[in-house]
Amino acid sequence: MSDSENKVECNTHGSTNATFLCRHLIEGEKRGFNLGVDPENPDDLWPDAWCDECEEVLEAEGEWNDKSEKFADIKLLCSGCYEDIRDRNWVQDEDVFHDLVKSSFSFIEPRHQVFLSKYKAGEHERWDWYQETAKLVFSHNGKPQVEADIQFSGTNSTKSNTWMWAWANDSLEEKVKSSSRDIKALGEELGLKQLVAGRYTATEVDGWEMTSVLAKHLNAIGVYRTPSDTGFTYMVITKAKWVNKNKITKLFGL
Repeated sequence: MSDSENKVECNTHGSTNATFLCRHLIEGEKRGFNLGVDPENPDDLWPDAWCDECEEVLEAEGEWNDKSEKFADIKLLCSGCYEDIRDRNWVQDEDVFHDLVKSSFSFIEPRHQVFLSKYKAGEHERWDWYQETAKLVFSHNGKPQVEADIQFSGTNSTKSNTWMWAWANDSLEEKVKSSSRDIKALGEELGLKQLVAGRYTATEVDGWEMTSVLAKHLNAIGVYRTPSDTGFTYMVITKAKWVNKNKITKLFGL
């Protein structure tokens, strides 16, 4: 497991969290990337990892013992190097990934257009989301007009150019991020890094792609993102309703 208390000084990435990988991953590429699970920290951004060869030895031995540990020769390194090595060694079926994204976009796009039209989501003066209630509220003149049920998919940092899944973000409350773990489970089943890795190099487009995957999974009616000083927060909308429609009919021509 990664160690958030102990830091590693790296010439490339500076002071970062300590992580643990087998020597084959550190030295090689396309070796496969098998992840350990820490029951006490299932949302670890950098779980212990080892190559396919180490996995074969581990399965043969049935546990981590002297033989399997000697073969793996686990090394400590920084979290930045961990992510670089993960990207270099992860092997997946890209057709499976692209088909998933394509089908997810095809699912949510028409629904999202209906949501925009029905609730005028792009025309309200203000938006506010509330983690404690998992609600997104659109307002006019200080009065709520539309209330939506939401689940966060994740955040895109335009400073570090990374995507972080909501489940991996300890600043988010469980109520708004619990569903994102379903996508991690799907990624484990399909072997897709973009769904399994808590954080990785990404663009704003990647944020929309991952959000569309969650949207399809939740049978959502729309997607949304809100800006911050460091990037964007992405979310899916599962329900919506007008809460003050009679007072805004003339403004929107409803």
